Amino acid sequence: MKRLMLGISLVSLAVCAGEEKVSYLPPYEPHSFVSPKVQEFLESSRNLDWSEDSVSAHYDALGRRVKSNRIANAQSLVLRQARMYVQVSSLNIPEKDERTISAEYRYENGVRHYWLNGVPISETNYFDSIQTNQPFYIPSYTAVLTAEEIYSLLDGSEPVHISEVMEAEDAAVYTRILDTTRVSTWAHTNGYNGSGIGVYIAENGCPKTSVINTSNFVQTSTCASGVTKHATSMVRIFQTTAPNAVLYQYAQGESPNVASYPQIEVGFHSYFIGEDSAYKTNDRNLDNFIYVNDITSFVAAGNQTSPTGSFYVTTPGKALNAITVGGVYPFTNNYETFSRWKNSQINNHKPEIATYDYFSFPNDANFVDDNGETYNGTVQGTSAATAFSAGVMADVFHQHPFFKHHPEMAKALMITGSTKMIGNATSHDLDNSSIAAHGIPLYEDLGWNTRSRYWRGVNSCCFTGDSIVFTESSIIKAKRYRIAISWLMPGGYIYMNKTIPQDIDLFVVQDGVTLAYSNSAKNPFEVVDFYANSNSDLKIRIKRYANSGTGNVVLGYNMWYE
Repeated sequence: MKRLMLGISLVSLAVCAGEEKVSYLPPYEPHSFVSPKVQEFLESSRNLDWSEDSVSAHYDALGRRVKSNRIANAQSLVLRQARMYVQVSSLNIPEKDERTISAEYRYENGVRHYWLNGVPISETNYFDSIQTNQPFYIPSYTAVLTAEEIYSLLDGSEPVHISEVMEAEDAAVYTRILDTTRVSTWAHTNGYNGSGIGVYIAENGCPKTSVINTSNFVQTSTCASGVTKHATSMVRIFQTTAPNAVLYQYAQGESPNVASYPQIEVGFHSYFIGEDSAYKTNDRNLDNFIYVNDITSFVAAGNQTSPTGSFYVTTPGKALNAITVGGVYPFTNNYETFSRWKNSQINNHKPEIATYDYFSFPNDANFVDDNGETYNGTVQGTSAATAFSAGVMADVFHQHPFFKHHPEMAKALMITGSTKMIGNATSHDLDNSSIAAHGIPLYEDLGWNTRSRYWRGVNSCCFTGDSIVFTESSIIKAKRYRIAISWLMPGGYIYMNKTIPQDIDLFVVQDGVTLAYSNSAKNPFEVVDFYANSNSDLKIRIKRYANSGTGNVVLGYNMWYE
């Protein structure tokens, strides 16, 4: 059985059919443009009741910038009173802390060990050394604008993308799930319950206050959808999983104030927008938000409500920096038939993890929400799995503060900790050759028996030549190991070029033989699962196969061992 698994890891983690690795990645050259619907608004504004006012029209019918001498009429009349609700997103690559930092963390025999830039350091000195005062980054804003105001933004010095605001849709007995995933027995029993961790939920509805714990809940939105069954269910699941964390609610599309107390470290989005393959504005903005603000973010893969649907993962679940969550039925340990799995146009593998999605709170009082739906204490869907995953991560951050502000390590940890195999993972997700999302995260494998590292700095840092090489010692023959790397990227580059700006691969060598490798062409992560052939050290090689030169190095690593 062990030899069979090793063979699978060596074969299946190579570049899958249809993927082509390229050594050249295009540069990032942003220019202002509008979505087709905004362009329709601009065109209709010209054709309606003309006013005497005019503005420069420097864009063609597709919203592309052109020189005024290439269009017949460089002055276009606009209708001042016509307005459109739009989302304005900056296309500049957001600035990020450029200090070169590498760090390592081990939790062994109940003792925390830290290294900073290769030097052992105390826990207190480590956290004092990495504090930053980087300003909070907001990737976009919404506004009701006239055509004239839209043209003014397009003609400005900062490249922007202006698109319509898209409306979002809401996408077992809880004790059984807490026990099966080891949250109750390994996290809560050991006192790890999210204490001191701030988390935000993106949700337009409000929870029923009589059902949730209001002492650890902060309502910041105007509750546009009223009290809803969905919001109540999401808050209920999260608070059951991380009972001492503070949950802040923000409206969908609104950027949270990460400087809240306790500071926001985790976010989750249990809604979906669109059902096609397109990497959308909302995906890009979430990628930029995570890249700059270092907030670990979970998003729902989405529920397929029609048997003839496409099964594409929904937006913002296509965000490459986010952790997208699929749904698993707790009574069979198989993927739910409705859990979406099809990859976006970027062709990166989604979801990265999957977990249980069917919760029942039998002692909750029933109620009818403001939209006429009945809450009966039962909820099912990938949104439930997402709320649960965010709660698990809050517990992990309580136990291991080293992972705070490091979404790249959090994703690697969740992938390596997904050790409880899902029965139908291969047959359900036909797009993915990676072993990610083939298992369910277990808390004992997130909080114990792990070794972690990260590297951060400007694009040219950290790699010697094209590689980072180091060794893992104290290896035990025939033991199972899982290793993952994950890295963050600016969403603007992905949106413009429809590919990743850095292609990084993972190789594991023991006794001079390549034991396992993962070298996908489109993923922002790599993962291997193998058994050690001997007690010899492992040589880990992280190779940057291609680099566009855009974006910082924000690279995380995690190794789990049984």
